[in-house]
Amino acid sequence: MQIEEQTWDCVIIGGGIAGLTASIYLAQAGKSVLVLEKSKTLGGRGRTTNKMDSYLNLGPHALYTNGKSIEILNELGIEIDGGIVPTKGKILHNDKIYDLPATAISLLTSPLLSWKAKKELFSFFIKYKTIDTNRIKNIPLHQWLQHKMKNEVARQLILMLSRLATYSNEPERISAGAALKQLQLGNAIYLHYGWQSMINALEKRATEAGVHFQTSKQVKKVNGSFPQFTVHTNDEMITAHHVLSTSTPHEIAKMFSEHERAPEIKECHPVYVSCIDLVLSRLPNPNIDFALSLEDPFYFSNHSRIAKLSERDYHVVHVMKYTIATEDTERELEDFIEKVQPGWKEYVVYKRYLPRMIVSNGLVLAQSKRPSPKVDQIPGFYIAGDWVGDGMLVDASFQSARKAAQLILENTR
Repeated sequence: MQIEEQTWDCVIIGGGIAGLTASIYLAQAGKSVLVLEKSKTLGGRGRTTNKMDSYLNLGPHALYTNGKSIEILNELGIEIDGGIVPTKGKILHNDKIYDLPATAISLLTSPLLSWKAKKELFSFFIKYKTIDTNRIKNIPLHQWLQHKMKNEVARQLILMLSRLATYSNEPERISAGAALKQLQLGNAIYLHYGWQSMINALEKRATEAGVHFQTSKQVKKVNGSFPQFTVHTNDEMITAHHVLSTSTPHEIAKMFSEHERAPEIKECHPVYVSCIDLVLSRLPNPNIDFALSLEDPFYFSNHSRIAKLSERDYHVVHVMKYTIATEDTERELEDFIEKVQPGWKEYVVYKRYLPRMIVSNGLVLAQSKRPSPKVDQIPGFYIAGDWVGDGMLVDASFQSARKAAQLILENTR
């Protein structure tokens, strides 16, 4: 077994978005940083694959105009290029297709809604951006909506939008404050050439700052605490003053002996979805680029409508059910596509089914505190990811990575 002679200021476990982000902050502050990635390539779930000269994310991916991801990318001097998704589309309800009521006029004239539903929704959309989400963070979304809205269709529509914003379908468990905060983040942004363009920019900036990378490195065990850690990989031991792990809660727990594990790491509730990623030569119904089911957790979006995702002018389409797959899920997804794009199978250039796609390692629960980047039980050990600290999804990854880097820098002053 080779023993690395250099002692790094920080070893980062995981070369996804959180790992790359933290590495840049640390290296730009003059710290020696080594990133260990278990896969052959960097990027984690932010990787994009090229199929038939088209760019497919692992399921539908989006940033938000008012999200922390954009703020932190700008702070790092990284410009992203993409298209802002307009607030329009279709709703499926009882096998009928309606316009998504995205404006005051469309809301008031929608045949989908009764006058009671319109009144409650109109009141909600006027006020929701000013709601103090911190005051309702410990209340489940379902409970909050039951109290605020009496009309069932109005509640269903807000739950539908919540699924869209949070990538989850657990209103009885998710924090109402967290869900509404996601709705306040503005329009979605689809990146040109997929999220790989963002990953490449982060890797480039990290390399310029002096970050070192090792891929195909599986971390088996971590010993020690500040100022001396030993990181055991599949083929060597590496020493460091600090360790930042962006692994899953389960993987982190396995790195330490039982008495060293942080209790909150074990309490995270992962979120899974089922997806079909498509490359189509054409859309049978070009009038529908985006559709959601009102009562069922289904999503359809032609991301090529907004972003440059194909060299051949193909359509890159993502279809999703906000739940882990069962035996019938693939057929259900295909049936949903058929409802909005009849005859779509004739135009399939490429199809990929992802029955168990993890979108977050930790749902923001109503009555459970998320772990912070600093693990008090192990001085010098930090965590970051979409299940850590403030925010949700990729915003949480960016925020926790920045916070972890700041804490490490404070510890070295």
